[in-house]
Amino acid sequence: MSSQQVIDPQILQQLQEEIQQKMDQSLENADLHSVLEKYGLLEYRVLRIHWQCNLDPNQLKSDDAVDEQQPNNALLAETARPSIPEIVLVKKALCIPCPSTGSPLGCYC
Repeated sequence: MSSQQVIDPQILQQLQEEIQQKMDQSLENADLHSVLEKYGLLEYRVLRIHWQCNLDPNQLKSDDAVDEQQPNNALLAETARPSIPEIVLVKKALCIPCPSTGSPLGCYC
């Protein structure tokens, strides 16, 4: 009987929200609409950004954790199971400019 880690649903939800927030901040700070404007492409709906963040529970380790590994312990619980598939944490697409509103800052499409 082999043991395998399972991610606590509450912790997973918090992780998903924080990663989404950081990705959103990154895109806002990237100022991509100004790059398109610089090259005369802002009026065209040419830029679509797709991203996906996956978590592989099979790679998380909980044994002999030291201080910097403590967050992993909060994510993990022991159970008898075969390999766990990757978890999609965030999957989104951003269109610049927004095809619906025309906003040069973009929107999620």
